[in-house]
Amino acid sequence: MKKILVPTDFSNNATKAVDYAVAIAEKAGAEIILLNTLAVVDTTFSSRNAVFEEYNNALAADLKEQLKGLQQTVEKKSTVNITTKFFKGGIADSILKCAIDENINLIVMGTRGASGIERMLWGSTTAGIIGNTTIPVLAIPKGAEWKGLKNILFATRHFEADDKTLIPILNLAQLESALVHVAVFTDTDDEDLSDYLKHGRLLNTYQQTLPVRYKDVKFKTEHLEGKEFEDTIEQYIKGYDIDMLAMTTHKRSFWGSMFSRSMTKSMAYHINIPLLAIPVD
Repeated sequence: MKKILVPTDFSNNATKAVDYAVAIAEKAGAEIILLNTLAVVDTTFSSRNAVFEEYNNALAADLKEQLKGLQQTVEKKSTVNITTKFFKGGIADSILKCAIDENINLIVMGTRGASGIERMLWGSTTAGIIGNTTIPVLAIPKGAEWKGLKNILFATRHFEADDKTLIPILNLAQLESALVHVAVFTDTDDEDLSDYLKHGRLLNTYQQTLPVRYKDVKFKTEHLEGKEFEDTIEQYIKGYDIDMLAMTTHKRSFWGSMFSRSMTKSMAYHINIPLLAIPVD
């Protein structure tokens, strides 16, 4: 992990995302890029172009000053290499463009904005980024506080255990020798006995192969069952003091559409801990 992108709107939740990014970057030896964007205010009346241009320039200057101030604040507390980027345009488009242009390995961002419409916008932006990027996104909810990474839960219904899926999780786990819980969920309402037995056999394969393939990481495998995936995972998170939840996202699938619909529906069950969303084909 070499580069971490942290979009910020200078809200409290965005500041928490910076805290997480700095803690990870310090241990990984990574660089942080702080990003802020300005959605330019425009007009169709040519007579007012000068007024709107002056307004946009003043707003941009203020945001750049805040961005510089945030950079200096972080640099006083950390030795992490930090640079800043400022884009004019849509929030989501700017984040995705910067991530590609800068060869970002991880995007860390909050799920709530400052207040009112900004809070709604920032939450939907985070969900939109998760649903559209090819880069792992670490979404930091409002109630999260950095306390280290001792237990990471990878929850799945698809039995994905390839390198593309697991390496982002393992990279974070290795920073603090975290235990990686691999939990496979069986829906007791929609799946029959054959599904349950199949899941059990595949989970046994996980249990045998993961420690061999990834010798530097500790694993714990669990076969979870219940009527609601979200409720079952939430109970596991509380029971095992999980510090981070990892899940995969699939375009044109249930999870992909869920993340795109709303931050509330897609993240409500893990509101107090970060979600690492890993895009897969």
